[in-house]
Amino acid sequence: MKELASDLSKINTKLMHQIETEKKYWISVLTRVCSVVKSLASHGLSFRGDVEKFGSSTSNTGNFIMMMELLAEYDPLLSEHISKYGNPGKGNTSYLSFSTYEQFIKIMSEKVINTIVDEIKSSKYFSISIDSTPDISHTDQLSFVIRYVLSNGEPIERFIGFLENVGHKSENLAESVLLVLKKYNLDVCYLRGQSYDNAKNMSGIYSGVKARIKQVSPLADFVPCSAHSLNLVGSCAANCCKEANDFFLFIQNIFVFFSSSTHRWHKLSQYSISTVKSLSTTRWSAREDACHSLKKKLEFYKTTRGLIRQMNKLETAYMTVFWSDILHTFNKTSLLLQSVDIYISTVVSLYNSLIEYVQTLRSMFNDYEKLAKTMFDNDDLITDYEHKNRKQSYITKMIDYNDIIKSFASKQSRRKV
Repeated sequence: MKELASDLSKINTKLMHQIETEKKYWISVLTRVCSVVKSLASHGLSFRGDVEKFGSSTSNTGNFIMMMELLAEYDPLLSEHISKYGNPGKGNTSYLSFSTYEQFIKIMSEKVINTIVDEIKSSKYFSISIDSTPDISHTDQLSFVIRYVLSNGEPIERFIGFLENVGHKSENLAESVLLVLKKYNLDVCYLRGQSYDNAKNMSGIYSGVKARIKQVSPLADFVPCSAHSLNLVGSCAANCCKEANDFFLFIQNIFVFFSSSTHRWHKLSQYSISTVKSLSTTRWSAREDACHSLKKKLEFYKTTRGLIRQMNKLETAYMTVFWSDILHTFNKTSLLLQSVDIYISTVVSLYNSLIEYVQTLRSMFNDYEKLAKTMFDNDDLITDYEHKNRKQSYITKMIDYNDIIKSFASKQSRRKV
């Protein structure tokens, strides 16, 4: 009996040792898998490929398998594990399949959200910002952002996640916001601010999302998105001017001219330091890149036959230098307005400064015209300002109460106006 007990003890010891060895082995494997998942997720890279199979050199196996195979070249343990369990098939444990790293992603996401919620609760007061945007698959998604201040006074903005598509009705959007706050046990009574775009369903004074949230939390003051407001102002101000619209259309035509031909694009890259840019359809101030590119290489772009007449006009050169300065200032202001730690008082100061800057440009017409002329050879310059489909304007001068002299306004003065 003593010998039997001794043998059983040895067997138990060996089994425990084997279990402990297996445990350490799988922990080591999962540690490497977790590191790869964190690296890919933190850089916003995709995981899966067309064929998820280790050792496939011809197919797109995805970033996860690619990273695991790369680490295996310098890690004997991982190399042995992949060779043994790399393609085990269904029903076999390898911890290398998509279900494993999807579980890791879910666990990490929950951990991050819980940490953010704990920070918000410790800060007590918070504000929200939501906006809907379609993704690459044209599915409308509602992004949810919470802003709060840490104990050291540092303002923080955290992305909570995308909400399910609830449509564009204000009551549905407001209900979705309140459900998210309830889900994470965030007391709506501590909501002190809300910021959305200027759409009617969001910022409507009577039935918008801001009004519905205000009914639940009266202290949740609404502040419109300052960068979005600036973008709307700039866009509307430019759209009311026919010459500005024609100029931006001309810039877009230059981009289309070069981008539609690989030969032209190659020629452009040989002579141009910065490539020609397309116009941004969302951020109006970002058109600075396109305008600045034209300003730097205006002499080269003049060689494009289809656009050469328009390019040789003084009007084009003038609009180029004029809008380059305006868009540069608008873009810098827009970037500052998007800062996390900006104060509302600073926003007002930036708005006032931008208004004053634009007003000063009204008295700098001659300066911009001289600068535009320096961009041309005198032989190529077409100095007449062109006006199509527009009635002749008049300048009315009051001599006295009875006499009025009307004189034709010069083309230059019309452009100045």
